[in-house]
Amino acid sequence: MTDFQYYFHELPCFRCKKTAVSTDLGWLTAAMKDDVVAQMAAIIKQSNDESDLSVNVTCTKDEARDYLLLNFYGYSEEELANPVKVEDEQEVADEIAELLAEGADVAVFEHEITLQSCTDCDMG
Repeated sequence: MTDFQYYFHELPCFRCKKTAVSTDLGWLTAAMKDDVVAQMAAIIKQSNDESDLSVNVTCTKDEARDYLLLNFYGYSEEELANPVKVEDEQEVADEIAELLAEGADVAVFEHEITLQSCTDCDMG
């Protein structure tokens, strides 16, 4: 398995935009996390009023399999070390093949991040 970790990052509260709140980023490599955080900072700086931020995650062919299984199929790290369900493995292989069909050596996925509300805003 590639070097994926489950990340959280402090981002501004969706409502008050002042308080930093731990926000779930999902399964990413360290390089993907840095890129995602930079994209989110740019979106937030443009005074985005959406709670769901859409960023792009770029994966190599090897990373794409684990990225999809961890983030979209709900596998854990431990489950990736065991045989993956045949149908899941095939769907992931088909999606990666489709993304890389034009000869690209990387796959780009849309990755959703949902901003959270701070405890003060949650109570209001």
